[in-house]
Amino acid sequence: VVQWASHLVPDQTASVEGYDERTYGDRMAAVYDEWYGEDGGVALTVIGNPTEVADRIADLAEGGPVLELGVGTGRLALAMAECGLAVTGVDTSAAMLDRLRAKPGASRLTLVEGDMADPPGLSDGRFAVVLVGFNTFFNLTSAEAQNRCVASVARLLRPGGRFVIEAFVPDPEAHDGLSVRDVGLDRVLLDVVRTDVEAQVITGQRIEVTATGNRLFPYVLRYATPDQLDAMATAAGLVLEGRTGDWSGTPFTGDSPLHVSTWRSPT
Repeated sequence: VVQWASHLVPDQTASVEGYDERTYGDRMAAVYDEWYGEDGGVALTVIGNPTEVADRIADLAEGGPVLELGVGTGRLALAMAECGLAVTGVDTSAAMLDRLRAKPGASRLTLVEGDMADPPGLSDGRFAVVLVGFNTFFNLTSAEAQNRCVASVARLLRPGGRFVIEAFVPDPEAHDGLSVRDVGLDRVLLDVVRTDVEAQVITGQRIEVTATGNRLFPYVLRYATPDQLDAMATAAGLVLEGRTGDWSGTPFTGDSPLHVSTWRSPT
């Protein structure tokens, strides 16, 4: 059940003083697996099951190497490695990468700490697939950073390689408010959200309330519509190959709440 109370949040420009590209990962690392796990947990949107995602990416990669941008704690990367893929993961958060390195199977991954808008130390034309899963592309909080990321992807893809994004479709009716994510015997999880429609920026705090104290987990998302993502891809020389409503291939429609989009580099 989601309850909105728009009057609780003042109308301000979406920003969090001191927030940078590392904040989300560094704050979320300790709870990420507990909250999101394989089934999405308390995520605000439906997300792909790791096995389902890995199988789809393996089909697209055709045995070639895969790059995941925003690899986090490895929810998808480890599953892709299980499929026999050579996986490189980039993340700006050292805390997220430390969590990933401690997991079984992590030694099969190549992990790079750096900005996913301009991944460091990777060879041009190397990857068969570049994946950005579970709304992670929107963690790039400006249109400039997002366009720079897509241009980097185009450079890193081999001829005929694919760029895949999993993301929510922005809701034009979205507004400021508070939602209840989870209620337990000793804990409540809340989300407080402020939306700057003109800037396409969502600023939020996930708040964990317990008997022993409260914790805050800030996030800032710069969302983009599928059409805007297509424009970024086109500008980088990529061509839309397909768009579905989920990882199982459900047709994408005007009512779809999320999309899995695939663009291809020239052969």
